[in-house]
Amino acid sequence: MSLIDKVKAAGVVGAGGAGFPTHVKLGAQVEWYIANGAECEPLMHKDRELMTHFAPEIVGGLLLAAESTRSRPAIGVKRKNKTAIAALKDAIKKSDVQLYYFDDYYPAGDEYEIVHTITGRLIPPQGLPLDVGCVVNNVETLYNIYNADRGLPVTETFMTITGCVQKPVTTWAPIGMRVIDVLDLAGGTTIDDFAIMESGLMMGKYVQNIDQPVTKTTGGLIVLPREHNLISRYTKTQKQMDRIGHSACDQCSYCTELCPRYLLGYDVQPHLVMRSLGFSRPGAELWNTYAQLCCQCGLCTLYACPEALYPREACVKSMHDLRAIGRGKWEGAREVRPHPTKAFRRVPVKQLMTRLGVHRYEAEAAYVQMKVQPAVVRIPLKQHIGAAAEPVVKKGETVHKGQLLAQIPPGQLGATIHASMTGRVSAIENDMIIIEA
Repeated sequence: MSLIDKVKAAGVVGAGGAGFPTHVKLGAQVEWYIANGAECEPLMHKDRELMTHFAPEIVGGLLLAAESTRSRPAIGVKRKNKTAIAALKDAIKKSDVQLYYFDDYYPAGDEYEIVHTITGRLIPPQGLPLDVGCVVNNVETLYNIYNADRGLPVTETFMTITGCVQKPVTTWAPIGMRVIDVLDLAGGTTIDDFAIMESGLMMGKYVQNIDQPVTKTTGGLIVLPREHNLISRYTKTQKQMDRIGHSACDQCSYCTELCPRYLLGYDVQPHLVMRSLGFSRPGAELWNTYAQLCCQCGLCTLYACPEALYPREACVKSMHDLRAIGRGKWEGAREVRPHPTKAFRRVPVKQLMTRLGVHRYEAEAAYVQMKVQPAVVRIPLKQHIGAAAEPVVKKGETVHKGQLLAQIPPGQLGATIHASMTGRVSAIENDMIIIEA
């Protein structure tokens, strides 16, 4: 069986983003295969801990992937993560893997940023790393590639649990475990009235249901007081954000001047997008086009804007509106040239944490190996880009950890799903397979 077939059978998807099925990337022929370890989300340390404790597996997965794609292997890592660098240096001995070092700024882990920093190449507008001969995977994805080559499917996710918890920690959690139960792995919360952000404060999601399951793409849980300003911002409706922006934006352009994609040379101008809030649809279309190349990193909204407005959310709305009328494809200039002041406008993560009001919650959250045995898991059939997986098991059936639960629909993009624990299938409903111990 080829590596591509093994990775497909193991259900490996991108662990650092939207969950693109990894076996598709392995079918490319490229010049660079890049391991993204340039973790930049405030309070998140899962990539650092993974590289520190599982460097041989990560490097092993990278070498397998590079061999499959006939490419040059590289790893991007923050200079500050000394223990991870030491582990990686030891693991890459007698190999052609190269380390590339990043300063501690946000968003160093953006794939456009990491490709440009390592290769000097600029991905075309609305393009992919593949367009410039590159494939980028998060380090956890490469760990999973290594395991897939050994016949081990993806059944757990590596995550940081931090914020208002008793013992901030990074560990493995079974896929399908409830968010509220995962918090117990960190000793539970330190406050009663709390809210949770999943996978980051900047590009993560506000958890509306604490009973929802963690998935292959869950990178962490951050617990904050419900009255925290960030939670207040994430719980506003689009109508509220639009009204505030329409009434208060004074076109200072700070959001644009600090936009990472704008500084890379892409025509993203959030301050112009904000103008669309004051126009009807025909007038708004012009200003909406300046949102099309937005990466939704959140820096404009959560850091740059001196009035604490919502330019990112305006960009997301504008992109949606353009797609709705069939104008989602970029029609502007294709040439990309970095801004001359790019290197001097980087936002240090420490400064970002101060701006977000979360510096007090920063903790090591070191890796701890745990034996986790949940009473029940609820495993979603769609944890990835593409079609939902189709169940191959039935209600009442006994399944074992690692057993195939659902397969990719014929002829479609997708990923297989496996049991994260041994137990009985108690239900298949709401696009989930529920297993009880």
